[in-house]
Amino acid sequence: MHVKALSALLEEPRYNFSDLPAANPSLCFIIDQGLQPQAMSRLYRVGEPVVCEGLFFRTEFVEIPDGPLWLVASRGSKLAAEAAKLCEEHFSGIAISTPDPEKALAHARWLLKANDGSGGQSLLSYHKPSLWAALAYTAEKTFDQLLGCWSAVYAPAPGNFGQQRGPWLAWVANAESTWSGDHAAFNLPMAAAQVQARLGWVYWVDEEYEAFGEPGEDRLNDIADNLDLLLNNNIYDGDHLLKLGHAVNGPLFETQPEIMAILQSKDESFIKVDRLLESAAVAQR
Repeated sequence: MHVKALSALLEEPRYNFSDLPAANPSLCFIIDQGLQPQAMSRLYRVGEPVVCEGLFFRTEFVEIPDGPLWLVASRGSKLAAEAAKLCEEHFSGIAISTPDPEKALAHARWLLKANDGSGGQSLLSYHKPSLWAALAYTAEKTFDQLLGCWSAVYAPAPGNFGQQRGPWLAWVANAESTWSGDHAAFNLPMAAAQVQARLGWVYWVDEEYEAFGEPGEDRLNDIADNLDLLLNNNIYDGDHLLKLGHAVNGPLFETQPEIMAILQSKDESFIKVDRLLESAAVAQR
């Protein structure tokens, strides 16, 4: 499923923000303030009225610090353009087209808590473009429930990968939507976590493109497999992964006995990284 989703992401049509389909006069943005701590000051500097609030406000997640920002802006305004830039930078958010911003906010808050398949519920950070794409690709029969009253959802696209070059992707609501309101919690699709993990690597490799040797998109699945293997062997620090970027963009680790011996050792992760960097298999890269 994750391979199909990756192919779908790379084949999706791309748009400039001004040309997105199904756009209503009002656009809503969800911006990650953890990635964009200066979001509020940048928006106010635009000089247009700012209508915003915390997405977690009036929810059980209100005490979580630096929660996402919910912003409403008129299509074509300078404020919308600045919000779009904030979303594009570091893949920090998504945009939503809606005829009714108040109903759109209610749906956004409803979607925060999803049944995760374990018998419990989890906070759904769907404003992350990789997770939104994963949800859209795996929702299938629950796609209408996922979008609810939203006309469309727009997410920044990886800049270095994809058959079409353009900064935005779009998912448009079905013309004959079966959505009848937000009732029971959304059920997280079974494949969503696996797909998000793969797409998350794509977005990260795109952002750290030079560290991975500027790979072609034909390399993405092998790169993601190698990154998964590093994670599974307790190498998960971002700096460590970037140090190994040139090796990650190489043959599958699982086909290289010298690398596998190091990964499966009982050494601390930083020692594994040093040994990998010193190994002949990695040095040849």
